[in-house]
Amino acid sequence: MRKPQSDEWGVIRKLLPAGWKKAARATGAFQRARYTCDPGPLLRLLLFHAVNDGGLRETVSLARAAGISTMSHVSLFKRLKASGDWMQWLGAGLCRGLRDEPILPERVRLRAVDSTTVQGPASKGTDWRLHYSLDLASLNCDWFELTDAHGGELLERTPMSPGDVLLADRNYLRPTAVRMAMESGAQVIIRLRWTHPAMTTVQGKPFKVLNRARRLRVGTVGAWRVLLVDPEGDPIPGRVVAVKLPAPLAEKAKRKATREAKKKGRTPNPQSIVAAQIIMLFTTLPEEEISHSNILDLYRYRWQVELAFKRLKQLLQLGRLPHQNPDAARCWILSKLVVALLLETMFRNARSFFPWGYELE
Repeated sequence: MRKPQSDEWGVIRKLLPAGWKKAARATGAFQRARYTCDPGPLLRLLLFHAVNDGGLRETVSLARAAGISTMSHVSLFKRLKASGDWMQWLGAGLCRGLRDEPILPERVRLRAVDSTTVQGPASKGTDWRLHYSLDLASLNCDWFELTDAHGGELLERTPMSPGDVLLADRNYLRPTAVRMAMESGAQVIIRLRWTHPAMTTVQGKPFKVLNRARRLRVGTVGAWRVLLVDPEGDPIPGRVVAVKLPAPLAEKAKRKATREAKKKGRTPNPQSIVAAQIIMLFTTLPEEEISHSNILDLYRYRWQVELAFKRLKQLLQLGRLPHQNPDAARCWILSKLVVALLLETMFRNARSFFPWGYELE
């Protein structure tokens, strides 16, 4: 094997969390020094395989031609199956570096929380679910978790800190999650279904947001103080903010709701059609700190996490899972995320500190 040419792998190594080599051994990804005495070439192969359109054979052939490793495709597959925990450790370390950045003035950090699915070859359903949090100040991923298809969308999964404002879609409103956020010093802005969890007015009367919001006129913001009923504790104070969509957007939302219902073999529910034309939000942010209309403006930024998923799936091909073996598939997905986090780290460094994107010795 010829000696590898000088390249920019040394730059990537400088971006990795401290202790990444020890973690390779501790997690069982690197045990025997048969093909290499250093975890670096193994990591390089795993990341290259994740971003390369070719398979394992092409990966090891190119690595051999470049003088990086003589590992066979069978050996790489075995390492791929054993390296999922190492990739998880690397991703968590990179996320910590992004999450520990100074937060915005007034001690507020906007974070969009959502999940997306990944399917394997010839799959007819969901195989994996990626839970994801996006820091909206830097547009960097500051946390992720990979689960199988049974891993539900739970806001409680997300690490929370004082000053966080978590923006989330309809599936995330649960009293347990809201209470956990408040106990952590965080606040929430979560979209409401018309069949939302039980709420009452401050006077203790049952509250149904659709009954109130459907009476609004386009351009008028509705707001109501409510108590979110928690079966395991005291009611959680908050407010509901709502606005009707203008006619063109409302018509588009109606068509989408009708299409999705028919796709599932159901007759569209009239109340679902009405609710599709209204943006309804629950928030714990105090009214004296932020107005009703500003709550609606903030929620619009949640769309950035959808764009992040599009980038992952279209640019890094996250949705094209090549492995059926569960361990290999998990490592491949996590390797993709490590590549995305390395790119985010390099971009952040170049933008904020170093024009060339990495620290010099």
